[in-house]
Amino acid sequence: MAEVIQDLIMNPPFAVARLGGGSVPQDSFRWITPPDPRSGGETVVSPDWSLTVEADATVTPTKPATLSFRDGAMIRPVAPFIEVWALVGEPGSAPATWREVPLTPARLQAERIRPRDVRFRVTAMNAKAARRTGNPALRFGTFPPVEITAADHIAKPLLATSPPDANPAMIPAGRTIPLGSVQVLRPRSQPTAGTTDWAEIVDVSVMRLRFTPARGHFYGPPETAWPRPTTRLGSSFAPVDATRAFLDPAAGWAGANAQSTAPDQPADTYDGASVDLNQSLGIVDDTCEVRIEVRLALPSSGRAATAAASVFVAPPDFAPDRRPFLSLADEINDRAGDAAARSAAMTTPERDAWVEDLFERIYETVSLLNVDGWRFARAATLDGEQLAEGIPDDKTPDPKRAAGAEDALRNRMFALPAPSNDDPLPMTRHARMRHLNLANLQALIGLIQGNESKDKGAGVGRLRALIRGPFEVRRNENTNLTTMAMPPFMRHSNAYPLSLSTWQYDLLMEWAGKIAVGAGTVQETAAAEPLALALHPAAKPLSDRAQRRRNQVLARTRNRGQ
Repeated sequence: MAEVIQDLIMNPPFAVARLGGGSVPQDSFRWITPPDPRSGGETVVSPDWSLTVEADATVTPTKPATLSFRDGAMIRPVAPFIEVWALVGEPGSAPATWREVPLTPARLQAERIRPRDVRFRVTAMNAKAARRTGNPALRFGTFPPVEITAADHIAKPLLATSPPDANPAMIPAGRTIPLGSVQVLRPRSQPTAGTTDWAEIVDVSVMRLRFTPARGHFYGPPETAWPRPTTRLGSSFAPVDATRAFLDPAAGWAGANAQSTAPDQPADTYDGASVDLNQSLGIVDDTCEVRIEVRLALPSSGRAATAAASVFVAPPDFAPDRRPFLSLADEINDRAGDAAARSAAMTTPERDAWVEDLFERIYETVSLLNVDGWRFARAATLDGEQLAEGIPDDKTPDPKRAAGAEDALRNRMFALPAPSNDDPLPMTRHARMRHLNLANLQALIGLIQGNESKDKGAGVGRLRALIRGPFEVRRNENTNLTTMAMPPFMRHSNAYPLSLSTWQYDLLMEWAGKIAVGAGTVQETAAAEPLALALHPAAKPLSDRAQRRRNQVLARTRNRGQ
């Protein structure tokens, strides 16, 4: 019996777009190890297969020889593609037997489905001001959602307005804020394998959409077009261009004290948080979250197949060749599936490679930071056992603040000079040097096994003391100030100190425990297990509130939607 469409999925189920004023979207690229070993082992970017959208809405795969991230002064936007796939199986078959296949014109034609019967519903929404104030009337987006069929290949603008019942509306009647556009692309025949360089890599026959984000503009009330003082002495500027200063200041966002009204943290990430006594200037941007839903009435069963994908719009990536040590993939690994089972299934070489890659990513993140500057802004003042005898000859300012000479977490082998014209950022320089060294697996093993004899805290215990546990908040820390527990002076999405995910932390500490009893390589011995467990005891169960929040997030990002 012939297979028929049983359900739909969208691939990927969520994606990240990035704002940019350039006229051409960013070409695809991938991270690779540099071919030149003298480069220090840092990641570089290499062009990959991209899709050029033609005038007739078809796509042509291209692989540029070089990468461009700007059009003149304008940054190119990242505009992701979302493909529609089908789950196919024989009528009445069990879902476990269904196969994933691309949704193509041939597949639709085989079941006598017209392209116009495939319907998309696109919702774009910016709820930043609404979230910070608890006022849903301050949302803005597509009211109503944009409806498109697979037979319509014209790019559709996503023009945001205030909710119809908002009174007064933040976006006045007759005005809109562009949040980008979405286009259903026209499938074309797939060439025979071997006839092009890309025929076995890229499928041009699959049904897909492209979301192109907005340009990265700010909007505000009329007074935001007037120059005003900044926190830099003697400087002033107008926050918003006069052509975009049309929001209604009476809507409730201008003048709001979001520090006290935000239902959760961080509450201080808005224009005006650091000036004007924490009062909002009433400014919004054109980032948004986009939900794309697809629906198809199945002639074989009479029911409707549905799927959904989400696109999250973010600012430009100003360091695309530097990988974060905590990524979206790491967060998903921590929340979906059985992380412990995945870790247990890793072979010894795989664990070694994973740890080395993690510390390479840590170095790449450190290479972007002004550690001296962030220490000045966010170092906590220490007391009690957090302090130790000062490091001789260390000239770091404020020795009792985190990462100062009296910080017990500081490596006693390294004394830093005072900032000077010749060495204005000594802690930044040292952090980069140190983390570049630890990005080498053998150097990291040496630290764990205590080869740094002058460092009394050396060994696996030092690693545990240095690296912050998942969502751990140590004494004297809050949403603004942290100790130098790794990663120091950085904030999580809840505004508290940033940490590795639970999955990353557990796997790292288990690896370190086994290294500590070995001779330079991971030893899969029973003797290491108690040490690893002692370093990180079993995690506490989630609270009811945390479990509800987790369920809400997973519900929003799952690839199906009704």
